[in-house]
Amino acid sequence: MVKRTFVLFLITFFTGYFSVEAKPRFIIYYNSDASALAEAAKFEYTHVILSFLNAEIDQENRIVLRPPAKIDGQWESVKILQRKGMKVLISFGGGLAKAEDYKRFVGRESELASAIGRYVRQKQLDGVDLDFEASEMLYKKRKVGVADGKDFLIKFTKALRHELPTPKFSISHAPQSPYLNPEWHGGPYLEILKASAEEIDWITVQYYNNPGQDDPVVTKVVGTGKKVYSTSYRGLVAKNGALAWPSEKIVIGKPVYKADAFSGHVPPEDIIKKIIIPLSSEFGDLFGGIAGWQFSTHTQDHRAWNGEVGRALSQ
Repeated sequence: MVKRTFVLFLITFFTGYFSVEAKPRFIIYYNSDASALAEAAKFEYTHVILSFLNAEIDQENRIVLRPPAKIDGQWESVKILQRKGMKVLISFGGGLAKAEDYKRFVGRESELASAIGRYVRQKQLDGVDLDFEASEMLYKKRKVGVADGKDFLIKFTKALRHELPTPKFSISHAPQSPYLNPEWHGGPYLEILKASAEEIDWITVQYYNNPGQDDPVVTKVVGTGKKVYSTSYRGLVAKNGALAWPSEKIVIGKPVYKADAFSGHVPPEDIIKKIIIPLSSEFGDLFGGIAGWQFSTHTQDHRAWNGEVGRALSQ
């Protein structure tokens, strides 16, 4: 274990990435309060991401954060998870945050980052995840009045890193898989990641809610075959690919339960057989891991997915 940790340190240090977190990650998003946050302590997560933090402008033109109501009264649970060794982040944005919501912060990226940084430090969290899904801000030809999402995210990410320095705090992004595809408006998120590579600890690619991009798992997610699919895990790490992103900085995002997304769900046995085993065999300790959307333990399917996937990753 000492040798493995030292090797990982050397790899991350000399490539300019200073995180020495245990790999692979097992991340869960806490967005459903069907179960208390403290229930997450029963599983083998490395990271729990609270969802979603948003913001607004008040009458005095100040940025005011709007934390997720579902974590009210659960801050002691955050400490419980952290004592178990889990990192607890908060996700900014989410699928309900639209272009009009982000437009008010264009040109005020540093101010927004400062407000979030203060919140993270006050609540003693471990970092921020950016879940940006305002697709129209990423179009190659945006409509009049729609802000440039690429420019916003690059400036915002750099400002966040200034507020939340490494290695104490983590910053991750959660792009939908089409955003990384050169055939979708030129793959706008590729530019964002290349410009912000040193500020981002990992990306959780959302391989769900995008029919045609989510499956077959073997080709569209893992990337096996003669022609590696561009947004698959292997396609994103390929040296001759569009991104050439470090493998340890890619996490595969999948729905925990069928009802958690309208496409892309994979049962735990297939997560293990078709994703974890082949990618762990190929990339070893540099396989980035799995993320689940979303946390709940009130059904047997949820318990099975979280338990089986966690055990497979921790072996």
